[in-house]
Amino acid sequence: MRMKAVSSLVPGELLAQPVFGKSGQILLQKHVELTSSYIRKLENYGHTYVFIEDPRTEDIEVSDALSQELQAEVLNKIERTFKKIQKSFEDPTYTRDIRLGDTFQELFGLLFDHVLKNQVVLTHLTSLYTSDNFLYSHCMNVSLYAGAIAVGNGYSESRVKELGVGAMLHDIGKLAIDKSILDKPGRLTDEERTLVEQHCQIGYDLLIQQPSIHSLSAHCALQHHERMNGKGYPRRLKGMEIHEFGRIMAVADVYDALTSNRVYRKAFLPHEAVEMLYAGSGVDFDPEFIRLFVKHVNVYPPGVPVVLNGIFEGVVVRNNPQNLLRPVVRILRESGRDVEPYDIDLSVCLHMVISNVIQSTVS
Repeated sequence: MRMKAVSSLVPGELLAQPVFGKSGQILLQKHVELTSSYIRKLENYGHTYVFIEDPRTEDIEVSDALSQELQAEVLNKIERTFKKIQKSFEDPTYTRDIRLGDTFQELFGLLFDHVLKNQVVLTHLTSLYTSDNFLYSHCMNVSLYAGAIAVGNGYSESRVKELGVGAMLHDIGKLAIDKSILDKPGRLTDEERTLVEQHCQIGYDLLIQQPSIHSLSAHCALQHHERMNGKGYPRRLKGMEIHEFGRIMAVADVYDALTSNRVYRKAFLPHEAVEMLYAGSGVDFDPEFIRLFVKHVNVYPPGVPVVLNGIFEGVVVRNNPQNLLRPVVRILRESGRDVEPYDIDLSVCLHMVISNVIQSTVS
């Protein structure tokens, strides 16, 4: 099987995995033959990619550690809880008791048991959601990336979960900020930027009052925009003044933000985002946590369609454990023409680079 962008699906292709809707219901079963109406349905539901059957890639094993069903369950609960919080910000008379600790300990526990125990986290996790649902998917992804760094750093399970819960809630303060400002396509005014920067303190103030939220989890909200050179916010902390959780959060948060489509820009490719992290090593980000991120987060999981050097189109077959950025790729097309499939190991063929991902037109 292999992953293919919904935008490039053609009628007659067969689904290799079931497709789930936002609430976890099955939209299309495995082995279903796609029709034009089914493809439109996938687009309308906001899916960005699906897995299809392909005899040329039938030997590729695609991890389902975080199934679409589990994604839907976690994201649906995040959305429902966040909407209650947002309502409490908008309406001071809304006093419904919301116990964030219990809900998010349960949610991160699911992610820990199904994903983080495997030592390596896969990217391209949220195929279900468009940019309208960015906040929910971003919080889930960041918790997984931060958790992977924490596991790689030797944290105990309880400490990983403290970080993970905080990571899932790190942007909760944005619920108090006008969405039109958060999604503004143009440059923010000084006043708007000041408002946006308040989300860290707002989130911390909310979380620190929750009896079942650890104070270090609350610091994920407070410090995820602090930077090693002291030019972050809200407290302009420097270097080791930033708690380890804050330094881990900075790497996880920025990577997911860069690789996500937003209303004001297209997503960067995974390797481009990693290069940006490296460019900020020691200046914005802690170098050790960048190293652990690259070691434990698989940015090119098997089944992902890629383009090499702008010419060779193929699918990731397997990863090189020593360098997840240089996988083995099965070439299916060259210069727009089908070829007899063959594999290229990017850890050996250093002149070959991944120049595109997901939007491949591999047929």
